[in-house]
Amino acid sequence: MHITKSHLTGLVLSASTATAASLFDKRVTVSWGPIAGLQASTSEIIATTSTIYPGKMPSDQKGFMFAWIGLGNGTGDLIQSIIGSYPAGQSECSGSDADTTWCISSEVYGLDDTGATVQFVGDKRTADVNYENGIFFNYTLIDKSTYLWEQTMTDALTGELLSTYQKKSGPMTLWNTAVELQPNGDEEPTGTIEPQYYVNSTIYLDAADAAYGDGLYTEYGAITSDMTTSDGGKTWFIEKITVPAMDNSTSSSSDSAVVAAVSSSSSAVVSAAPSTSAAAVPSVYSASSAAPVPTEGSNPWGHSGQNQGPPSGRFGAW
Repeated sequence: MHITKSHLTGLVLSASTATAASLFDKRVTVSWGPIAGLQASTSEIIATTSTIYPGKMPSDQKGFMFAWIGLGNGTGDLIQSIIGSYPAGQSECSGSDADTTWCISSEVYGLDDTGATVQFVGDKRTADVNYENGIFFNYTLIDKSTYLWEQTMTDALTGELLSTYQKKSGPMTLWNTAVELQPNGDEEPTGTIEPQYYVNSTIYLDAADAAYGDGLYTEYGAITSDMTTSDGGKTWFIEKITVPAMDNSTSSSSDSAVVAAVSSSSSAVVSAAPSTSAAAVPSVYSASSAAPVPTEGSNPWGHSGQNQGPPSGRFGAW
């Protein structure tokens, strides 16, 4: 869940690392695009990595649209680095490209020290004009004794840091991708206009959960390859997740550029799991071959207020 500027009832700055947007009792209207996720693991998640190829951003966004991978546990924080599309003048990013390209930010939706529900937003954010390179997610439990989590988003081709954030957030057992949609007042959002791909998604567990892959699910048209493990259930791998375009009338031939970017990268499956005390995720990451771009004209939007999302009816922290 991401709380936008139009929904803020207060705004405070933490000491140095993030902006915290106070929600208080105000509810946010949210609907969902295609989702892929997993039922809770029996072991804690200690890291996850993936590369997203987000496709072209809607050109005249009136509402808010966010693509993200979330880690949660059902009661506490939701860790979520975001690829965001905002109305003009409302982006989390700044600069001349803020209104014309995806805004990359690392965030946590959860509780502050007073118990208030807030959206923490890392100071490092980037309007990413090179999104066709792919964007590499890395969430790592860097200190298990304090449950300090670090998020980074980097350019998958150059390694340039696009966003980062650290926060103590507790143990995590839930994982999902999402396309989140919010109106801007009376203006409705535009969803994805081209397919999005998550490539080489890897989830590292503290201990083996041999049945974890049985909990893989999809909603609203998302498509996944099989989930596999090569070490008895500590490290799990999904070669590709496809998020079909939600507005096929505006999709374009640049789909082929996304497929080419995925296909041209070498395939790599990381076999070494990170340690349980500090989940140092291997730096080796790359995309694997892509399946054909979906051609069926589905428009799988979820509706707000109807327990949309995973079978548990909630993402991570809400």
